[in-house]
Amino acid sequence: MDLSIVITTYNRAGVLKKLLKSLEAQSDNEFQVVVAIDGSTDGTNEMLAGLRAPYDLKWVDSKCKDYGLAVARNMGILAADRKAVVVIDDDSFPDPGFVAAHKETVRAGVITSGPRFPADPRADPRLAWKMEEFLKPPQRVPFTISEMRRDWPNVYLLENNICLPRADWIAMGLFSERLKLYGFIGQEFFARAQFFGLSFQLNPDASIRHYGELAGDNGLDTERKVRETRRAELLRPSLMSNRQMRAQIAWARAHADGEELPSFPAWKWRASLALPLRVLRRNLGHGRRWLRSKLRC
Repeated sequence: MDLSIVITTYNRAGVLKKLLKSLEAQSDNEFQVVVAIDGSTDGTNEMLAGLRAPYDLKWVDSKCKDYGLAVARNMGILAADRKAVVVIDDDSFPDPGFVAAHKETVRAGVITSGPRFPADPRADPRLAWKMEEFLKPPQRVPFTISEMRRDWPNVYLLENNICLPRADWIAMGLFSERLKLYGFIGQEFFARAQFFGLSFQLNPDASIRHYGELAGDNGLDTERKVRETRRAELLRPSLMSNRQMRAQIAWARAHADGEELPSFPAWKWRASLALPLRVLRRNLGHGRRWLRSKLRC
């Protein structure tokens, strides 16, 4: 199956240029790259216009003023011309066998994920540990997402480096653009994939190298990421009901077909009613974890 690589980027024109150059080393050189620009202001468009790549290269720009990762990713997926689409970020450099590996294992109804190794394991020991856990389940074997979460709870389901047939991206609703907060997109995406019955498989050969020292994400520093993740944890359950997820599917199909976009069910009033209970539950959870840590000491 032919493959498009969607790369989301924000104000990293220099890093992006190196990433695009590194793709020339792929063992399988038949692929397309779609750069999904999240409103960059550093001359990324101009850099791309002057670039001469040996592969099919195109780009789209969300022109978002804030955190528009989902918008950019969706634009990139819809602009892709190949039958399979893998999404990565601009701080993640694929290993030479990346394209060939994803082509080998992509299949309908299955999310294929490759490892995201730290570029320097000593600088990011937590990510190195995550990748050790990632490689423990059987490889290239589809499991339901419920099975993955039950049997291998330390396997983090991340949307950076996942591959699906383009038709499946659309059929299961693309990424939700409704809550523009760090910490919302991936969790909602996998909850929706689980609800609609998609499976999950690991391909150890479809690997990328993550340069965690690169700051970005549309201007979000670490402190803001923490704040937004906490807000997302409280708000996202209201957007993860069966009704909301079905509405996301209808929206994505209309978007892909160029039709008038349907409206979404209301959710903010439900979130406001549920918010005090969710805050209480989260604080109780933090308290229990703190107590367990003290007892272990």
